[in-house]
Amino acid sequence: MEFKLSTRRSDSVFIVDLAGKITAGDALSALRQTIRDEVAKGHTKILLNLKDVSYIDSSGLGELIMALGTVTQTICAKCGATVFKDDEGNWDPCPQCESRDRKPWGELKLSNPGRQVMDLLQFTKLYTVFDVHQSEEEALTSFRSR
Repeated sequence: MEFKLSTRRSDSVFIVDLAGKITAGDALSALRQTIRDEVAKGHTKILLNLKDVSYIDSSGLGELIMALGTVTQTICAKCGATVFKDDEGNWDPCPQCESRDRKPWGELKLSNPGRQVMDLLQFTKLYTVFDVHQSEEEALTSFRSR
């Protein structure tokens, strides 16, 4: 099955419906650009619906990890500026307000993983990194409970 990507909204959650094989090439470029565009628009709650995904290879898995990093990047809790760590791994003060309080920018969750996807997440132990839900409804409810 050819890769397909479509988007929709449910309240404050931006949903990306994925279908087919998530492998190296145009599929990953489309997914990466969609996530970056939505983050740039200010969408802080993103759900990747994997219901119709038949296969993910290592490149696809890497792209899911990149998406997670993009959406959950650390920002200043006071003013929202992007913050960085120094060479020793310690957080620099915020470049705008000097605060040392941090928070994640947004949330990214996965829903409806098929058997191959779930097996891959378990084998790589990434199910402990991603917030994975068995249904879209369950994932949407978890966004509301925060």
